[in-house]
Amino acid sequence: MALITDHNSERKWSMFKVGILTASDKGSRGEREDLSGQVIKSMVEKVGWEVKVAEIVPDKKETIIAKLKEFADQLKLDVIFTTGGTGFSPRDVTPEATLAVVERLTPGIPEAMRWASLKKTPRAMLSRAVAGIRGQTIIINLPGSPKGVQECLEVVLSSLEHGLEILKGTAGECAATSHVGTVLAVNISAVKGIVKDSVPEARVIENWGLEGDAHAGDWDRQVSIFPEEALAKVPEEKREEVLSAGYTENFTIKGIPLEKLMVGSILRIGECEVEICQVGKEHKEFGRPYIVSREGRFGRVLKGGLVKVGDQVVCLK
Repeated sequence: MALITDHNSERKWSMFKVGILTASDKGSRGEREDLSGQVIKSMVEKVGWEVKVAEIVPDKKETIIAKLKEFADQLKLDVIFTTGGTGFSPRDVTPEATLAVVERLTPGIPEAMRWASLKKTPRAMLSRAVAGIRGQTIIINLPGSPKGVQECLEVVLSSLEHGLEILKGTAGECAATSHVGTVLAVNISAVKGIVKDSVPEARVIENWGLEGDAHAGDWDRQVSIFPEEALAKVPEEKREEVLSAGYTENFTIKGIPLEKLMVGSILRIGECEVEICQVGKEHKEFGRPYIVSREGRFGRVLKGGLVKVGDQVVCLK
């Protein structure tokens, strides 16, 4: 994401279940790739939400209505994003289908999306997108273009999470629940006991660790994580020594409070998920290991995937 802009990089996020419904005649016939649906999936997953279902249907009002009801009533999704069918074409019926399904309107959401999009193009006023609530599910119409989808989600995601928490009764009106940070560095070494090489990205293997890293294996320290905030705990006389030394951890992160990075915490780092199994290890007195051995977090990989510098770190538990 450049899903979430920098001013949101330190905020908290909750886990929600998402459905994506693409309305496209050509897409439903396999004649057009669903790029907009892919953008939605990428952006919501980067804040820790889980896409449970993604489907493409033709621009038929009754078909869209049936799918929205299925997603909300049977799958019990928290939020449904539609993409496509919000323009002036006679086949654009997504807003009408949505209005036939929702029980309460949330007009502020499409108003905010149009307001933001109008800064980029006056044609944004032609959008007929609507949003509303059915039971405990929020349904939001997004544009049909990948660029439009990204611009709109960047506007509404952070406030949408707040609304979902209120709708679900899981938080008070000023509450927020999970933290988001950033990957500052990805580091690998083929041999233990040496400074790691920084790389732009790495493949993380489930229940093993980083591909090509000497510390990967079937144990509870498959991945090492160092939160930049812990540098504040380095004594003044050690700071230059620690800061000038090379990386010894796999992931250097920032933005997650230290008290949230405890044993049992689960982090989504890029595409992978890691459970913290240990805080600190046998203390070392030299270089960067001085602080990493005291404040490093060590964990087991619950879900593999690609991790890149700049990816988000989401505290799921």
